[in-house]
Amino acid sequence: MGGAFIENCGLSGLNTWGCGGSCLWLARPESVSEAVLPIKKARDEGVGLYILGGGSNVLVQDGFIRAGIILTRSMDALKVTETEGGVRIEAAAGVPVKKLLALSLEEGVTGLEFLAGIPGTFGGALFGNAGAAGASFAPLVEWADTLSHDGEPRRWASGELVWAYRACPWREAPLLITKASIALRRCAREKIIGNIRRFSSLKRGQPIGARTAGCVFKNPDGASAGRLLDGCGCKKLSVGGARVSPSHANFVENTGGARAEDIYALTEMCRKRVYEEYGVTLEYEIKFFGAF
Repeated sequence: MGGAFIENCGLSGLNTWGCGGSCLWLARPESVSEAVLPIKKARDEGVGLYILGGGSNVLVQDGFIRAGIILTRSMDALKVTETEGGVRIEAAAGVPVKKLLALSLEEGVTGLEFLAGIPGTFGGALFGNAGAAGASFAPLVEWADTLSHDGEPRRWASGELVWAYRACPWREAPLLITKASIALRRCAREKIIGNIRRFSSLKRGQPIGARTAGCVFKNPDGASAGRLLDGCGCKKLSVGGARVSPSHANFVENTGGARAEDIYALTEMCRKRVYEEYGVTLEYEIKFFGAF
């Protein structure tokens, strides 16, 4: 598809909740130079611009969004280089994280086991500092290439990235991560498999096969969002076709025909319950496309 633009593109088939409306246009670049084109187009047209990877972790507004979308899935270049004691992986934004995990097992290197059970693409996972049980990209990233909101490229050294829990590692976030390098060290394959199983076990209880976007809320300091939600009776609450998962309260399922407004109303209902019961304001982990 390259630099082509799809006008008035429907988005429900491009996100894991399977809902939402359409956008002004969608671009599916295969390279950095092609990614610059929609950035300049959005600036020239005076419209908003969103970045979409694997489609998890996002809620897309119903109806029409007067904005452009950059879909990164075709930016999927991958390069593996041998290093002393390990390998260096240079991955573009659209590489699926499950492919990185499979590659690490194939190469016999450790560091990415925390990706077990995490959906999405490398760019999105890195931008949101995806992780599990205290493990994340922070000790692995050597550098990251980005495009600014003006389409200007920049390479960031690891020391320029400020890592925090489920947070963008930039003080002022760039528009798009285009590529990053991670360094992994050699490890016995049996130990890697054991680590993958351990991280996978942390996902037990999460809804498998349901249409969700992953965890809706971040864990507050010293607490579990899922336990707080469960403790105030949020499991199985529903609005329209949206339902809090009966197996894990931090997941919202599209049980069929849910609209984005149903999902949002349900998540706000849950936030209110937690605040009234515990005095804790849950912070969203999902990102919003459009007006909510």
